[in-house]
Amino acid sequence: MCLEDGRVTPATICNHIDKETKATVEGFYAGPFNSLCKTHHDATQQSYERTGLMRGCDEDGWPIDKRHGWNA
Repeated sequence: MCLEDGRVTPATICNHIDKETKATVEGFYAGPFNSLCKTHHDATQQSYERTGLMRGCDEDGWPIDKRHGWNA
């Protein structure tokens, strides 16, 4: 996510890609995972899990998530 924002940041959080797998003990330790910085994990990723839409906009101000209502 940091690279998509045009910066390089050390990843400090092991993020569960699929929120359903972390509901079981086996899934919690087995993954699947990706690595995120704390800012993207605590804000962007958790917002995505709550709303189902990726936050942010392009250079013209349109939402980057193609599923957003404004892109319909």
